[in-house]
Amino acid sequence: MHKRARLEAVLPRALLPRTKATRKLVEAFAERTNMVYFGYVSQRSDEHHIVRGMTVSTKHVDDHYCIGTFLGYDVVFVERTDSIQKGRTHRWHIMEFDLKTNVDLPHMFIGSTTHGHGFHHLLATKFPHLAPVALGTDVTYPTQFTNHYSLYVTPAHQQAAERILTPSVALKIGEHFKGLVVEVTEQALYVYSEQPHLSAELLDVMVRNGAWLARTIDENSQLT
Repeated sequence: MHKRARLEAVLPRALLPRTKATRKLVEAFAERTNMVYFGYVSQRSDEHHIVRGMTVSTKHVDDHYCIGTFLGYDVVFVERTDSIQKGRTHRWHIMEFDLKTNVDLPHMFIGSTTHGHGFHHLLATKFPHLAPVALGTDVTYPTQFTNHYSLYVTPAHQQAAERILTPSVALKIGEHFKGLVVEVTEQALYVYSEQPHLSAELLDVMVRNGAWLARTIDENSQLT
């Protein structure tokens, strides 16, 4: 049976990933960044690295999966579709960067202050212990960041998070990460797009900004 026919047999049509246009877009991105395009991958297979982070679930669908190295960082890209919040379908575009630091990092999110049904819904349901914190106990954070983004972390980890997310780093995020959400775990950086449409420009922004932020996290974590 054809791969897409097998998908249709087990998944609602609303969850099926889009194909031709997105495939051409991601294949072109993979070619210019020297990554390898795989397309649809099953989360039940152990033949590939599963992108985790806040969007991982037992029922998500991953397509347009590609993997490689960019500016010295191992990177995975995937288009993930899932049904959340009373059956509403949501689609994320995700880039995962493997971090190199051996320092224990706080689990944190950097996300928009405007509530939507994607990022904020998952944050509330999966990580209710993480809350937005008031930045700048000792220093002032730029309005380019604070007017558009919040840092979500436990109060106990706020100081450690601020040593990584310095005002200068926050300024660059505020200027260049519009429409993106960031998650930091001990092993990886995840950059999520909640923009409705994928484009070549968006893919390039995600990979370049993500590689810059991964290196910045690695460097700043050594100073904590």
